Amino acid sequence: MSHLTKFFFALFLSLIITGCAIDVSPRSFVYQAKAKAPLDTTGLHAAANKDEISIGITTVEMTNAQGLTLTGVAVNYPEPVANIVFFGGNGMSISQANGYLHRLGQLPANILWIDYQGMGASDKAAQIEIDNLKQDALQVFDYAKEVFPQDLPTIVHGLSMGSLIATFVATEREVSGLVLEGAINGVPDLVDNMIPIWSKLFTNVNLHPKLAEIDNGVLLEQYKGPLLLIVGEKDRTTPVKFTEQLYRLSPSDNKSMYIAPDADHGTTMKKPGTIKKYRDFVASF
Repeated sequence: MSHLTKFFFALFLSLIITGCAIDVSPRSFVYQAKAKAPLDTTGLHAAANKDEISIGITTVEMTNAQGLTLTGVAVNYPEPVANIVFFGGNGMSISQANGYLHRLGQLPANILWIDYQGMGASDKAAQIEIDNLKQDALQVFDYAKEVFPQDLPTIVHGLSMGSLIATFVATEREVSGLVLEGAINGVPDLVDNMIPIWSKLFTNVNLHPKLAEIDNGVLLEQYKGPLLLIVGEKDRTTPVKFTEQLYRLSPSDNKSMYIAPDADHGTTMKKPGTIKKYRDFVASF
């Protein structure tokens, strides 16, 4: 069960027990582990060995503006066609998602993925702040530009909550392309989508200002570069209508949308058609 699913299950219970008002803050919305866990890439090694692919895995540690150590990996696949800076979903860590990383790497690509602060192998702040996550993301992207080959396109890819982070980076830095997977169009819409229809008449959701102002559509209207939107046909967390809305708002002349058959939230990369669409997207640059 993903953190977003757990969050909305807790929200649902709150509706049943208390009704009326629900407060949604960065602390309750953005997952933060009780303690950081060691970085584990054994699953990635195993998947590469099974497919008889020789890959390079480098552990990356960086100190952010708050003095926290952020930990992740730089993975190099043979004959890469792109560099990918990946921003995962809420509560998604490298150690728990080795399989996803391997599927993405078979583009093939070089990938940089750093666990968010308070998740996986990264340090946790005393209090989570949305602005700090944004600044961390810019630092991660700048690092990727320094260490990855300059002759390859650099793509920013965001999954679920990471779609908000990825679009922000794309408006602040020069990127070759932007990929949004299971995209959130805005936190208010996301919360509204997960509240049962029967309860909306007597429910008042109080969103923290920093969450209420997050709007992927507004950010996307500022980005005119190549865009690929991926969503699962059966995604109920960030449904197809979210992605369709973002597609309409995008001013890009090179934009495409792929609805992965039979996929739900976070499983689109498991579908063979997705990686083909991704390769076509990279070839369009």
